[in-house]
Amino acid sequence: MLGYMGSIIRVNLNDGSIGKEPLDKELIGKFVGGRGLNSKILYDEVKPGTDPLGPDNKVIMGAGPCNGTIVPGSCRFTVTSKSPMTGLLGDSNAGGFFGAEIKYAGYDLIIIEGKSDAPVYLWIDDDKIELRPARHLWGKTPRDTIRAIQKENLDPGIHAVSIGPGGENLVRFANLITELGRALGRTGQGAVFGSKRLKAVAIRGTKGVKVANLDTLEEAVREIHDAWTESAGTGDGLNTTLDLRARYGSAC
Repeated sequence: MLGYMGSIIRVNLNDGSIGKEPLDKELIGKFVGGRGLNSKILYDEVKPGTDPLGPDNKVIMGAGPCNGTIVPGSCRFTVTSKSPMTGLLGDSNAGGFFGAEIKYAGYDLIIIEGKSDAPVYLWIDDDKIELRPARHLWGKTPRDTIRAIQKENLDPGIHAVSIGPGGENLVRFANLITELGRALGRTGQGAVFGSKRLKAVAIRGTKGVKVANLDTLEEAVREIHDAWTESAGTGDGLNTTLDLRARYGSAC
């Protein structure tokens, strides 16, 4: 499962239980990356008619096979749930470090279900995973929440995704915020967090990501850099990218 960590975190906010599950090898060949895997799990596990702001909706956070590697532009991660904006599949994504940190902690996906009785945040520190009280964070902006989590864990390098008052009050277009200013701004994922009384997910990882062929990947990355540098301003970037994907698509 090179490029993947092979593990899923599942959190049930109803009873506070936390478990780990293996990532199905058959899925990764059919549904590549965070968006594909997230969508498949949502389709399988969230029934038609589920209230997007009810406890039976699920938050699925996913990283792709290139997250945490040297592949350019591979920093993005996806959060998926049934959207309170549309009542249909909703996902949003952002860049920054959070997607890579999921992989560095040893996971590909985080599935959060149910509803907490009181505000909580999910803390992931490699193999240590726990729900922590977040009443002291409720009402804070995402920026202040993330800084508070970093301060209480004595680590400014912790990465987190948080909601603000909009999400807490179930504003249907509420965002999730990561890295003090990057927004997952589509489909109301912040409202789904708020409906579950989930203030934030914070993560710290120290593990590496293994790829299938590091030499080939390094060669591909050098060619991508050189090709984009040479084609800058020529309008030929798309053709260059498609050609390189055809040649190196299996490097991860």
